[in-house]
Amino acid sequence: MAEWRAALAITSALAGVAAAGTAGAEDGFQGRQITIHVGSGPGGAYDTFARLLARHLARHIPGNPAVVVTNVPGASGRRMINYIYNVAPKDGTAIGTGLSTLAFDPLMGEASQFDAQKLAWIGSSNKETAACIIWNGSPVKSIEDVKQRTTAVGSSGPSSTDSIYPNVLNALFGMQFKVVQGYASAPEMSLAIERSELDGRCGLTWSSLQSVNADWISGNKIRIILQFALEKHADLAGVPFVFDLAQSEEERQILTLWAAPNQMGRPYFTAPGTPPATLELLRRAFDATIRDPAYVADAAKVGVGADPMTGEEVEALVKKVYATPQAIVEKAGVAARGK
Repeated sequence: MAEWRAALAITSALAGVAAAGTAGAEDGFQGRQITIHVGSGPGGAYDTFARLLARHLARHIPGNPAVVVTNVPGASGRRMINYIYNVAPKDGTAIGTGLSTLAFDPLMGEASQFDAQKLAWIGSSNKETAACIIWNGSPVKSIEDVKQRTTAVGSSGPSSTDSIYPNVLNALFGMQFKVVQGYASAPEMSLAIERSELDGRCGLTWSSLQSVNADWISGNKIRIILQFALEKHADLAGVPFVFDLAQSEEERQILTLWAAPNQMGRPYFTAPGTPPATLELLRRAFDATIRDPAYVADAAKVGVGADPMTGEEVEALVKKVYATPQAIVEKAGVAARGK
């Protein structure tokens, strides 16, 4: 009997601690502010998605905190992710979002100040399909033309899919993409394309085209010469699929590693060490927001998709990618760096 009472007391105490933790997480957002840090400049797709989320997230968080967005461009989002990982408070008030490929910098041997497997993943608002697009004034008409002609494409930096994908295509299939890095924002890159300073981009997502550059599609101003994802997109019937280029299992494994980040195309995360109850609250609030009819309606208005992943699904995908055989990782990293 004494042992039973002791066990009951311990169980009750643990339940009380769990309840207190959840209550503390809920009460902690009353009168506070959550800041979403976007790892790129204003006007791009990540900024668009973040501001859409910010308009609706507070309704689903107990305490209804203010939710604001700030842009933290620099080093293709590394400045942002390093801040979230190393400096930001571990209380859920600082959320980061940026290039999904950033999470795999450490895997690829890039000098990094974070461990992606320790980040507190909240979710992803959309799965993505990347596209190689060419301005209609360019002499390049197809992906096969890129094997014969130097094709200048823009990028913000080495961690961007705009650098990784053309470099991988060059390494695996003999393409002649010339990656021009250093663009601070998507609008700056778009202007360079419209001025014919660049032939196009190879890493721009389909959702970005639909939301930010819709006039390029409706006005037939671009050609889409390749889609890069794990699965073909229903909207892009007839557009060549990157896996159709692969001739060996090794090539398919390398493409799989680099296409996987598209599955978590618009990820959100907070600092490692965030209390589990707080992370759980943010994850469920995120899930509820993405399903909210008001959010879905707003997403449709700005032309962005709503094909989300939960925080648990993003976390599992990150772990799966990090389990890729080392020999494939090394070859994929060399290809992505353009060496």
